Amino acid sequence: MRSQITALVQKGLPRSIVGWFVVCWAAFLLASILVGGLLWSLYRQSTTDQLRRASAAVAYGCDAIAAGYSSLIADPSRAPDVATPALEKDLAVVVKMALRDLDGVEGGVWKMDQGSVAYAFPTYEGTGEKTDVPQAEQASIREASEFAALHRAPYDHRQDGRAQTLLLRGCPLPGATSNLSAWTMTRVATVGGRAYGQAMTGLGILLAVLLGSAAGLGHVLLGWSRRLRSLEKALASSADELPTLEATGQRDLDRIVEAINRAGARLSEARSTAKALTQQMAEAKRLATLGRVVAGVAHEIRNPIAAMRLKAENAVAAGPDLARKDRALEAIVEQIGRLEALLQNLLSSIQQAPPQPMLVTDISAFLTGRADLFSEQAAAHGVALETRSCETGAVFDPKRMAQAIDNLILNAIQNSPTGGHVLLHAERTEDQLVFSVADSGRGVPEVLRDHMFEPFTTGRAEGTGLGLAIVREVAEAHGGAARVIHRRDGTTFIVELPWRTS
Repeated sequence: MRSQITALVQKGLPRSIVGWFVVCWAAFLLASILVGGLLWSLYRQSTTDQLRRASAAVAYGCDAIAAGYSSLIADPSRAPDVATPALEKDLAVVVKMALRDLDGVEGGVWKMDQGSVAYAFPTYEGTGEKTDVPQAEQASIREASEFAALHRAPYDHRQDGRAQTLLLRGCPLPGATSNLSAWTMTRVATVGGRAYGQAMTGLGILLAVLLGSAAGLGHVLLGWSRRLRSLEKALASSADELPTLEATGQRDLDRIVEAINRAGARLSEARSTAKALTQQMAEAKRLATLGRVVAGVAHEIRNPIAAMRLKAENAVAAGPDLARKDRALEAIVEQIGRLEALLQNLLSSIQQAPPQPMLVTDISAFLTGRADLFSEQAAAHGVALETRSCETGAVFDPKRMAQAIDNLILNAIQNSPTGGHVLLHAERTEDQLVFSVADSGRGVPEVLRDHMFEPFTTGRAEGTGLGLAIVREVAEAHGGAARVIHRRDGTTFIVELPWRTS
């Protein structure tokens, strides 16, 4: 379970630096949204608290006016005549005293059939004393005051505007004055106030930081991407060697650039060393091949020369015995012929003479003809010869291919035991003409397999080691190749030629 969770986490993680940048900025955006929400919540809480405190102040002021009125009238059972100037003046003083410590609260005394009989706004911040009831709110003041007077109960009115909230309270006055009531009113700024300004300032700073970080991050990502594309283009411009990259000016990328440059220098040095070693190995292989060829040539010509020397000595020692001299000379001539054949085979194995291709109309007949040449020799060794071929024509040099096939047939007969079997086969693949000679012999010794197509490589004491070298030379002269398959029950030599019909 833990491994599955780890695998899911790893699968969800970004796999590029750009992805990590995006994730980090998304996390910063989420944090900014949360902080912004917190600031707005604090602003709302502050506004609510202001409204609560303002509502309490309005209620307190209205009660204070009622208490002041109660102390003003001498007989609560009798309704006072508020029309007298002295009482109106006293009521104004009562309202002013009741509201003098309540910031932003104004109020007065309202009579139902007369309207405002007293008004005061002692904390008014304008120039001079404010003595007029606000005309815009007069209807609301009337409604609250008359409700309180008629129902002898407080009446609260709240009016929310776009920039401020109006809080109004009407409360009945004590005594026999059923048509008199007090009222208080204040305004709480919801937009443009201190809390609002602080909240907007915080949100503005947060938005500026968010936009600035987005712009900065975009600039960094563009620069990073541009530098990466430059490095990618520089690396793609060279197919063989790692190019020397220029510094990008970005510290982290330059550390990678330095590492790539160091790796390129080491790679170039390693390639130079490998090239020198390859040349040394090729030279050593060439010298080894040349040594084997020289040794083979020396071995092949040493025996005929020794035989000719012996026969020549016999001819000299024969004296008047002409018959003995003739036999010695015939033996010498035979050895010279052997040397000529050896030299001819050696030249055939190394000459790159171009083939003379022509249309061979019946490949099956071609193979049968080669097999017929060796039928008696195969019968003498107790080996069966068989041919299988496609009945089609193809273009190749029949003389050179006959030389190659003859060498393979002879090699197969000599390496097959009595009762063995040799199969000559020719077929066309998609784009090749393939000849093969398979025997049921003992196979090629392990020590000879790596050099078996080189001259003078043979596992038989009587062999010259030139037959397979000739086969390879003929195949390559046609643009093809020669190869061998080592089976458990024998060996198959294959000559592959490009398919041509003209």
